[in-house]
Amino acid sequence: MSYPCEDVSLTRSFQKSPAAGLAFVLLLALSACGAVDSTSTQVEKEGGPAVAAVEETAADTSNMTTMERAEARLRTVPGQLAERFAAFDQRMNQLPDQMSDHFSFDEDKAVKVKDGGFEFQDGTIDYIFSEWLPRVSGNEAREARAEEARAARAEEERQQQIAASPQGIDFSQATPLNATAANLGNQLAIAPSYAAGAGQAQLAANPANAMFNRPAVNKSLPGGIEGVGRFFDQNGYRLESIRRGALVPPVFARTLPRDMNNSVPANKDVFIRLLLPLVLKANAEVAMERAIILNSGYSGTIPQAPVEVQAIAAKYDIQSNTTNLLQRVDILPPSLILAQAGLESGWGTSRYVQQGNALFGQRVWDASQPGMTPNARDADATHRVRTFTSLEESIRSYLRNLNMNNAYLELRRARASYRAAGRPVTALELIPRLQYYSEDPAYYLGTLNRIVSDSRLTDFDRAALSNGQPMNLFL
Repeated sequence: MSYPCEDVSLTRSFQKSPAAGLAFVLLLALSACGAVDSTSTQVEKEGGPAVAAVEETAADTSNMTTMERAEARLRTVPGQLAERFAAFDQRMNQLPDQMSDHFSFDEDKAVKVKDGGFEFQDGTIDYIFSEWLPRVSGNEAREARAEEARAARAEEERQQQIAASPQGIDFSQATPLNATAANLGNQLAIAPSYAAGAGQAQLAANPANAMFNRPAVNKSLPGGIEGVGRFFDQNGYRLESIRRGALVPPVFARTLPRDMNNSVPANKDVFIRLLLPLVLKANAEVAMERAIILNSGYSGTIPQAPVEVQAIAAKYDIQSNTTNLLQRVDILPPSLILAQAGLESGWGTSRYVQQGNALFGQRVWDASQPGMTPNARDADATHRVRTFTSLEESIRSYLRNLNMNNAYLELRRARASYRAAGRPVTALELIPRLQYYSEDPAYYLGTLNRIVSDSRLTDFDRAALSNGQPMNLFL
């Protein structure tokens, strides 16, 4: 596209005298960068030989009269001016190359001067204001430095809060569950040694170590997201502490706060702190099942397996052998679970998780199963988003989906190969095998990778639940 030039005489003068045009552009550039000021300042700071000559002359003429000293100084002025002009000329000769490097312009978006006006390529204007100007003006660098400073201040405040806060969870307002409810509360937590990477042999040798032997307690916690964050802070449950190796308190929320809001800085922090104990608990249940299989000492076909192994095989729909069964009965990295939960639920803000505890957007076609109809569903589609009675149930269903669905066979094979090689299983290695989880795999997998990295979620892959008394939170 072509835009007419408002000042035709100016354009013609540029065409007649390219040097004048270059000088005009150079002055504009110098004005934008402050290059003229910085150049003159640098010249003034560098006196050179002429200045030294003045000082030497002043020292040698200490016995002269005032008039004689003044005349001697004046005789050195031409030399000083010549040196200053030479330095300035040298800097001006270097300036075009410096300006070219600083103001480098995308050739595809270059502005071309033609008869009667300037010609702009498609996207040139957007490029100038969105990319070129922020780069040459230094705004991006200043914003990055400001963001680093804000992050450093926030980290310092968190460290001060951690140091000043008591440890543990306050049970003073909690009410013990009755026996029936306690039995239904899944009093199971992962053994800290197993979650910390000690391996499954120790858990298999003594599965009872992974179980809570005390009943859970209930606690009603008002105040929404702010109340949850304050409760956790006051009792020493902070993500920075967990990153440094502190145990995760067994505090299990049944639902998310109703006021989850992505525009609130604490939203993601509270979301992760609420889900992490549930993720570790759900992984622990799978780890216990795996331990039962390994502890049985049996390896072979399922029909001849011990009764407890057959029961697990029936749950995971495997009737072939224990090798295939163990490929399904295994945990997933907490970082992967947290990343998918955050992405699928909008960090706890979607209506599916708010109204149906659906963290992972799992679809269901069976009309007998509970679900919510998507707002943007195609007219001929029949699927719904599966809903759950609690967040814990949603996480268990997610683990079953990835551990049993044929779409994720390659994920399970990769996980098994890492296990056999004695290598840790990481989210970043499993994410590429989730291509069938989304209708737009490239965007989905790339976004998951960024979430895991930007939120430092792999720090929680070695997290472990404490063996303290479990608490059910009602928000």
